Amino acid sequence: MEFIRNMMDSDVKSSFITFSLGVASLVSFLLYRYLTSTFTYFSERGIPGPKPVPIFGNLWGIWRVNLPQHDRDLVKKYGKIFGFFDGSNPSLWVTDPEIIKAVFVKDFDHFTNRRNMTFESKIVRRMVSSARGQEWKDIRSSITPAFTSGKIKRMSTLIKACADQLAIKFNRIATSEGKLNAKTQFSAFTMDVIARCAFGMKIENLGEKDDQFMAKAKAIFNPPVNKTPLAVIPFIFPKLIPILGERLFLTEGFQFFIKLLENLIKDRTASKQKYQDFVQVATEAITEYTKEVEGKSVPKWNVEEIEEIVIAQSVLFLLAGFDTTATTLTNIIFLLALNPEIQTRLYDKIAKKIEIFAEVNHEMLIDFPYVDQVINEVLRMYPPVPRVERECNKDVIYKGIHIKRGTIVTVPSFALHYDPDNYPEPEKFNPDRWTADNKAERNPYTFMPFGMGPRNCVGMRFAIEEIKIALCTMIQQFRFFPVAETPDTMQFEKGFMQVTQPVNAIVGIERRTAE
Repeated sequence: MEFIRNMMDSDVKSSFITFSLGVASLVSFLLYRYLTSTFTYFSERGIPGPKPVPIFGNLWGIWRVNLPQHDRDLVKKYGKIFGFFDGSNPSLWVTDPEIIKAVFVKDFDHFTNRRNMTFESKIVRRMVSSARGQEWKDIRSSITPAFTSGKIKRMSTLIKACADQLAIKFNRIATSEGKLNAKTQFSAFTMDVIARCAFGMKIENLGEKDDQFMAKAKAIFNPPVNKTPLAVIPFIFPKLIPILGERLFLTEGFQFFIKLLENLIKDRTASKQKYQDFVQVATEAITEYTKEVEGKSVPKWNVEEIEEIVIAQSVLFLLAGFDTTATTLTNIIFLLALNPEIQTRLYDKIAKKIEIFAEVNHEMLIDFPYVDQVINEVLRMYPPVPRVERECNKDVIYKGIHIKRGTIVTVPSFALHYDPDNYPEPEKFNPDRWTADNKAERNPYTFMPFGMGPRNCVGMRFAIEEIKIALCTMIQQFRFFPVAETPDTMQFEKGFMQVTQPVNAIVGIERRTAE
């Protein structure tokens, strides 16, 4: 009897194990089907692309690659239009100028929004970069007056003061060391510009070892999470951000600047003093923005909302203007060091301008095509933002390609800028690509360092003014050249970076003698 009972128990256990394995297999199969259910989206439409894997799609390992080169390799392999998956979410990658024009300009109303990240923070949601739909239109319209030519001209005096302080640092470095880490120095400069122009602040120890202001800003753009699988979570599972905790992505540094702006605005509310910085101008512009209610114009936002919107745009101004501009200036000095004949040509043209205007200033830059050519060519070779995205909000068809609502359209800017169909000898640094005649022959939708169309970078003109003043001030006084640590080509940090991070940007520096 004991033997029979043991046999029955064994049969029950065996049946239970078999049943459990069957259920586990079925669950695994259904989960696999669910996770891969969209993976035929592009193949059914005859669109090529890399093969995705469950959960990650095509993002597996993206946190350990060189993103600019990775994107160029994909376009070289799959062409100007192909499919890519952020987890199970389809993204159409394009470097075709006709589709870029349609998405970013012609049919912009079908692609108004950027990728939707489900942050609960009101400050993040109200940033003009992440706001959506009508709210984006209202915020964009309300802050545009803060970036008029007149406002930028007034800020140019402050920018020049910051550039003069940077020149003093450069002179000290040229005398004592003879070489400099361009990114470190330009980061301190751009933070100084933003502190003065945006917040009316002067920070004495910027760039020094005990400078927490800079340390927190740098941590935002190059956090350790960018080099781990956690970096892709907002792209694969955007709705998990609130569950996992926004602090994983909105770092301590981010919170530091939000608190800084909150305190600054409270202090100003209690004071009658007027400032001519971005916070003041934006507050006035946003406060004056109205809506129609029963035939009457009334304020669009209440006091609390206005404060949130001002803080959001001010933090964005700091974040967007700090690292991208510092990176661009670093790339300019690096390429000029490697191309002395172009550096000499630029110096000669600056010197002739100085003969007329006596110093670097806003008026000097108004009609100065060669400095524009140099900056544009650097932005072509090293765009600071490696990918530009828009979300489709209505089914559309371009060139026989059906783009469904919810699909992300991605333009990999490095691949676009290095396409030999657009730029012959793309690896060559050649500012003459940007002469008036050469520009007229080129499709304008092949150059996107600041985005494109109605949702391009709202602070673009401010950034260009800042770059020009710093560049002309430095080239007027200093010569840059390669040293042993200078790489042959610019190297960028590996990882899932939203802004490219130059590494080993060491160049030689010496003060110019009278030439």
